[in-house]
Amino acid sequence: MSVDSSPVRVTGGLASRSRGRPDRRWLTLVPLLAVLILLFVVPLGTLLADSFGGGQGFTLDNYREQVTSPVFWRAIRRTLVIAALSTVICVVLGYCMAYALTRMPKRVRGVLMVVVLVPYFTSILIRSYAWIAILAPNGLVAGTLELLGVDSPPELVFNQTGMLIGTVQILLPLALLPIYSVMSGIDRAPVRAAQSLGAAPAVAHWHVYRPATSSAVLAAAALVFISTLGFYVTPALLGGPGDTLIAQSILVQFSNLVDPAGAAAQAALLLLIVLALFTVLFRFLAPQLAVEPSGDVRPARRVRAGGRFDGLWARVLDTGLGLAGRLRLPILVGSWVAGAALLVTPLVVVAIWSFSDATYLTFPPQEYSTRWFAEYFADTAWLDSTFLSLAVASGSAAIGVVIGGLGAFGLVRGPRRARGPVAILVAMPMIVPPMIYSLGFFLLVAPQGLVGTPQGLILPYVVLGLPFAVSITAAALRNLDVRLENAARSLGAGPISVLRHVMLPALRPALVSGFVFAFLTAFDDVVVATFMSGPTAVTLPLRMFQDIKLEVSPRTAVVAVVLLGAGAVAVLLRFVMAWLVRTVRVALSRMGDS
Repeated sequence: MSVDSSPVRVTGGLASRSRGRPDRRWLTLVPLLAVLILLFVVPLGTLLADSFGGGQGFTLDNYREQVTSPVFWRAIRRTLVIAALSTVICVVLGYCMAYALTRMPKRVRGVLMVVVLVPYFTSILIRSYAWIAILAPNGLVAGTLELLGVDSPPELVFNQTGMLIGTVQILLPLALLPIYSVMSGIDRAPVRAAQSLGAAPAVAHWHVYRPATSSAVLAAAALVFISTLGFYVTPALLGGPGDTLIAQSILVQFSNLVDPAGAAAQAALLLLIVLALFTVLFRFLAPQLAVEPSGDVRPARRVRAGGRFDGLWARVLDTGLGLAGRLRLPILVGSWVAGAALLVTPLVVVAIWSFSDATYLTFPPQEYSTRWFAEYFADTAWLDSTFLSLAVASGSAAIGVVIGGLGAFGLVRGPRRARGPVAILVAMPMIVPPMIYSLGFFLLVAPQGLVGTPQGLILPYVVLGLPFAVSITAAALRNLDVRLENAARSLGAGPISVLRHVMLPALRPALVSGFVFAFLTAFDDVVVATFMSGPTAVTLPLRMFQDIKLEVSPRTAVVAVVLLGAGAVAVLLRFVMAWLVRTVRVALSRMGDS
């Protein structure tokens, strides 16, 4: 008697079917590619077509008007300056904070990571709104300076200073987290070896430890810089009338000047800049990010433009590093004090401000009450916007997780040749500024009557949430042991049973994480809602944004506190339910033993 063992075999760690049955796993990529092409590539194509047309046939007049406009170039120059300054501050501060984290005990490290992550998951609109109360002429900073004897505090809001402060606060976790993830995996033995040979701690860090983190620093800098190019909410709230950035200029051209073709031309030029930067990032940084191992600490060669450093320059550098080494502890402590204050202060201010009894901006409040909470829960328009945002964000996140999960399976288990192009296409909704995509999507669907409908809001949010769903699920699939699937198939389980009983339980945390990130992306958005909302469909972030622009009152702070409270309750319930499940299981096991 012989046993046929050919239906499933393992090759290179992946399950492959017998030669007689074709591998159709690539079909799971079809829904993902269809959504990205129809709802992302086609809108960008529509944007480019309108930038050359404008209803008058093919013409270059729109581009000629923009490139000869000093207003356009001032917006571009201002955007690049803010992006460069934000990148430098975020990377330097994030590097110091990440390094300090790696030197702390695990328990303290966990507490400090909460300080970083809680603001990161808080609405950008809420954090930007809080800086108005902090930096306003009658706000927290001005009041503190007056107590210190400063008669005329500097103007810190509604100018480029306030815009820069708000931008750094929002993007700081985006620089800190990638750098910390690399630092936490670096072996410090080479650094200790350099110190044992006589190198000062700062010199050993510069020549041995720093080169191992260079790829993460470059990636964080590129991520922050590209993200800043498309910023809209923070500059619109904290900048002044003469501090318009390019994203604001596009919206002004579209809505105030009623020039869709001109706005499309500006968006196309910004898209060209972003894609050029992304190409440079992918070409020059991707090899370092993909090839260089985190634990490979190789000393850097000290070179300059004319050749190697001579002895004089080496001594100057080592002297400076020695001074930095003596100031290392104050620098690390100071960076965490500044970073934690920058991240946490807006949340504390919003919580206090929500209980203000005043009808205008003043901090700290002169009197406290819950009147604004009562007004929020009694206002039908605000409640309708809240429920609409919850429904739209939940629907788009659910659709995105299903399509993204299927796409992740095809990306990991499908043909290798398609992985690179598909991965780049999946990442593009995170690279392209939302203002560009929102304008293109509006130009595409406006003739179909989808503007101002829940469906018109859900579709673009599905696209914006797909990169999170795909990347998180794909990472979990790569770590999934395919031998479990092969064992289930060898015992007669069909594809549906394997999916239900083997893959979904193992992928559940990744799917939940993808849903959360996609939900927050949709729930926090203002730009897409600006184009796609209507009189009967106004999302909560858009209503908050309009309320801030028209009347700075504690009403938006109340919404922020309600959302933060709901999130805290959800997390608490999750831990309580997990504790109850463990308790019930222990009780049942004891009953079974008895």
